[in-house]
Amino acid sequence: MKKSIINSIFLCAAFACLVGFSSCHDDIYGAINNEIKLNSSGLQGDMHSIVHYKNYILTCNGEIFYKTNKPSSETGRHNGQWNITTSPTSEKGDNGIPATTYFLATDSEYLYALTYIWVENDDGENEPKTATIYATNSDPADELVWTKVANISGGNYSFENAKVIFDNKYFSVSDDNSVSIENREAYARIRASSQDTYKLYKLNGSNAPAEVSNPTFIGESDATNAISACYFNGSTYFSKYYGMSSNANCLYYTKTYTRSNNVSTNSSLYYITASDATEQSVDLDAGGLLSIAAAKDCILLGTSSGLSRVKINETTGIPYGDTSGMSSNGNSVISEYVFMVFVLNPNKCEGSSDTTLGTDEYAASTIYGSIRSSSDSWDDAGLYAWYPAKYEWNRDGD
Repeated sequence: MKKSIINSIFLCAAFACLVGFSSCHDDIYGAINNEIKLNSSGLQGDMHSIVHYKNYILTCNGEIFYKTNKPSSETGRHNGQWNITTSPTSEKGDNGIPATTYFLATDSEYLYALTYIWVENDDGENEPKTATIYATNSDPADELVWTKVANISGGNYSFENAKVIFDNKYFSVSDDNSVSIENREAYARIRASSQDTYKLYKLNGSNAPAEVSNPTFIGESDATNAISACYFNGSTYFSKYYGMSSNANCLYYTKTYTRSNNVSTNSSLYYITASDATEQSVDLDAGGLLSIAAAKDCILLGTSSGLSRVKINETTGIPYGDTSGMSSNGNSVISEYVFMVFVLNPNKCEGSSDTTLGTDEYAASTIYGSIRSSSDSWDDAGLYAWYPAKYEWNRDGD
């Protein structure tokens, strides 16, 4: 993207960065989307992270927002619950653009934030000059007090190195809606002495992360390419693809979107089971799979053309072939790239209107490519949510 577009993004405080390839979508999605009136209040921007931390969930779009991790069935509230909290730094780049928080991760004690300071390169485009990891164990409802953990030096820094912190996504929810993250761990992929290789480090809240020895990888992944992790069957697995999720029975992952921004139309959902580590897959006619989250009865999918889902066997966790229609407007409210999906309670059903059986869900839409070729507008991009009592996907905000 050229400078004029990027600067407008920052002025609106809505987008940290957007780069990619053009895409085209059927105009019918825009028509269907108009049947649901979108909320006027919504968090906008490039959102890749929703994380559990203490008694909250948090997300970021340059700034950091939090809300209770209690479900809407308990609070009785829906849109309008997000509050802004303290970002790690007020530093600015040479161009005057403030450092932005781009990714969040958590372990069982700390919240981590990755911030970028931006500069203009020789082509007139903005790119990260420095990337800094911060940690905190304070409460977001009071004020987050941040400590610097690590710097990732500049020098030929590009978007392909963007995601360098992530966690293994572990959390469990009991019947009384209490959340446990006792096995949650956070990691950083940090440039090694060679400019072309990286090492994985386990974050521990200090300025001395410990290098991960003998990490377990999915498929052809390695430490230099790892951008995601997932806890499954007593171990943490790393992948070079963004989409990963698990339940007690299966580890699910995609082979679509990597750190090199390569978006393919691979719509296969891959999985291994607790009893058999042999890779298996089902081919889903859903476009490129970018993000996945497991619920009790379905896998929620973020794709290159919106939201989708595939049903799973509730006993074995094994996915059935092909996708199934979503409740209400789930297949139509977002027609762009969905880089993040999040299920609040994986023990409950996806898309159920029964507040005792269904779970709150979240998705983040991004315009990935040319504005003119997109069926969505900047106003449509950002955070969306499903609340069982509302029985619709809609924008979610503060």
